[in-house]
Amino acid sequence: MKATSTKAVIRLNQKRRSPASTSIRRNAAGTARSTSRKPAGRQPQRLLRGLRGSLSVIISARNEARTLPPLLKQVMRLHPLEIIVVLNGCTDNSFQRTRLCPQAMIVHCPETAGHDVGRALGAKLSRGDILLFLDGDMVIPAPLLAGFASAVDGGVDVALNDLDHLLPPFGLSDDVTRCKLYLNAVLGRSDLGVSSMTAVPHALSRRALEVIGYRELMVPPKAQAISLMKQLRVEKAGTVNVFKQNRLRQGNTGAGNRVEQLIAGDHAEALLEVLAQRRMHSGESLQEQRRQLAAWRNGI
Repeated sequence: MKATSTKAVIRLNQKRRSPASTSIRRNAAGTARSTSRKPAGRQPQRLLRGLRGSLSVIISARNEARTLPPLLKQVMRLHPLEIIVVLNGCTDNSFQRTRLCPQAMIVHCPETAGHDVGRALGAKLSRGDILLFLDGDMVIPAPLLAGFASAVDGGVDVALNDLDHLLPPFGLSDDVTRCKLYLNAVLGRSDLGVSSMTAVPHALSRRALEVIGYRELMVPPKAQAISLMKQLRVEKAGTVNVFKQNRLRQGNTGAGNRVEQLIAGDHAEALLEVLAQRRMHSGESLQEQRRQLAAWRNGI
């Protein structure tokens, strides 16, 4: 399991708006500019009107000063209860840019903790009935995000991004895609295809978080395996093409890159959890379960 010794320093932006109709904000150059409030009749239409539960949006980011402001603008259109932004190992001005969002609670990790650890930390701090997880490098339109929150509000426990029709057939797929397909098949949910908690956006119900445990979110495939074994309601909730927006970095490009190895290891940990749970409930030997894994692998 991934672990970090980083101590998160929580900084809550507590800027108060002026009661006057016009507020003053300083830009990067230090010049004051006037920003008039929009008349009540011109407020943007609420996308999640009638939502029964409260929404917590959790964003994990590392050096995303360019994309965080427009992403936060889209998130604000959902009128969430809270926005938790976990900044891990940022060396740019992501912190300063995020502070411009009056609703953002900033969790500052001076050292790199990783996206998955950031999501687990954000989940632990959250208060909402619905938890929507995003990455800071992807600006996703609010109407697409609303579908995941609505699915959970309608009774889904784990709402996943459906990427099946955006990927090639199994024979032409990369190792990460095959790991996702294999895990879902082992768990009897081939209908989920490549849908995975490894990918964003995805959303959880408060019930799912309590069943899975926030610590397990540090290993997304394991959290998904637990959710399926615990009979939570796991469904595809919409399609967001994250491939077009995924920021290319040194660690996530090329065959066998660091991120690919990390995800493959996470899936191995998830499979070990599946084996452990089945051995505990069925009394099967480890050797018998290894035969089952080989049969599943050959059957895909």
